[in-house]
Amino acid sequence: MPIDLENQKSVIVDGVTYKYSADWIYSLETEIHWRLYWRQQKLMENLVLPGHTVLEIGVGSGFTANYLRSKNASVTTLDIDEDKAPDIVANIVEYDFQIKYDHVLAFEVFEHIPFDKFKEVLHRLANVARRYLFMSVPQNDRILVDFSLKLPKIKQVRFNITVPRRQITTPHHFWEVNCPPIKKATMENALSNAGFEICRQDKAFSRLFLALQPIASVTVAQPGARCFLGREN
Repeated sequence: MPIDLENQKSVIVDGVTYKYSADWIYSLETEIHWRLYWRQQKLMENLVLPGHTVLEIGVGSGFTANYLRSKNASVTTLDIDEDKAPDIVANIVEYDFQIKYDHVLAFEVFEHIPFDKFKEVLHRLANVARRYLFMSVPQNDRILVDFSLKLPKIKQVRFNITVPRRQITTPHHFWEVNCPPIKKATMENALSNAGFEICRQDKAFSRLFLALQPIASVTVAQPGARCFLGREN
């Protein structure tokens, strides 16, 4: 989401400046952002169940937390920005996670910290998430064509044509997938080295969506929740 650079706040940790703003949550979000919420919920479908405990990193507008609570999940929110009224105000690059949760959510969060810090946070989250870590990150490409067609008795068909940007155009992103030097394989290696297995993945609107299981806790996953690789759109 665009950030109003005039009203943004910042904090410096170990010489790195982290910028953030709550301005955008007070305006009507774009249609694409609403569809991203649906993608998030689809990623978690049949994995986050009533009674499960969830840590959501990055509160945003509060939509995801409120939706999961309406399905009887117990959600704790964490955000660097106190204006978003999270349960925990903290920067994940220095936060000492002490409580385990069934699931951890980090949608459109990790690109806001340097990649080296992302790898460090992953190692800590592997000891926090009992069942799954759900995340999304931007893929550095530009959509040339986005086409959707739905006819009677025919499943909706959607496809797009993209080209790589090769540079980050969002000023508050430290990295994006497929913007050198961070390739998709680079991110996947970081996930594996931290002890996560990719169980679901999808792509939409230049974002990658991933459901990850801590390898040490694979046996904890609920019956019927099989790992699979989703089709990229």
